[in-house]
Amino acid sequence: MKVKNINLICTVLMVLIIFTFSSVFASGFPGKTYYTKTNIWYEKTNDILSTNYHRGNILPIGTKVIIHSIEDRKIHFTPVGSGEMFTIINHKKTSIISTDRLFNRYFSTEEVKPGDGDYYQATEADLENIKKGVIAVGMSKKAVIMAYGYPPAHKTPRLSSDIWYYWYARLHKVNVYFKKDKVFKIETIGPAPYPGILRSDVDETGGTKKDKIKEKKLKIEENYEDEL
Repeated sequence: MKVKNINLICTVLMVLIIFTFSSVFASGFPGKTYYTKTNIWYEKTNDILSTNYHRGNILPIGTKVIIHSIEDRKIHFTPVGSGEMFTIINHKKTSIISTDRLFNRYFSTEEVKPGDGDYYQATEADLENIKKGVIAVGMSKKAVIMAYGYPPAHKTPRLSSDIWYYWYARLHKVNVYFKKDKVFKIETIGPAPYPGILRSDVDETGGTKKDKIKEKKLKIEENYEDEL
């Protein structure tokens, strides 16, 4: 009985510590000014999932925001000047990180300026892609995060991985491949004409299948002209 009581007491204490820490974490933010550390994609301002679907509008990196509250796996904030409430939801099915860690991924007390600080150093080409919210071969992992945000943690738990998995929608994926922390291949996988079947526009050599078909067609045409 004593062992059970001790275990029960330890469990209760752990719950109280976690609750207290979360409360202290959340209470320190309301009304404070922060800046977005990545582009934030959204279709509905009140339903921005940590799944990070890449469709709809983009709240640009470096946007000045006011944090209202952090509670029940939700982060409520308003971009300065917009007057509209935004809500990021730490989605249970696709997120394995705490809401406070998710918050630190999205927001910073320091103003985000390209080229200012080690994390935000990027080439001119990368900065242009970040502004557009696109990724390209040759971009660094840091630049990809700024442009695309973080990949959902349930499929990419470690950023040291050489493959990051993103989604445009539930059945439309974007796999980003890295070599030495640089993008060397981007694979998009989307629904085929038949339900339940996926197709990829990237082949095993890294080129798109459309490009390969075009190259093959041109080669056939060249050979035909040579014969003439």
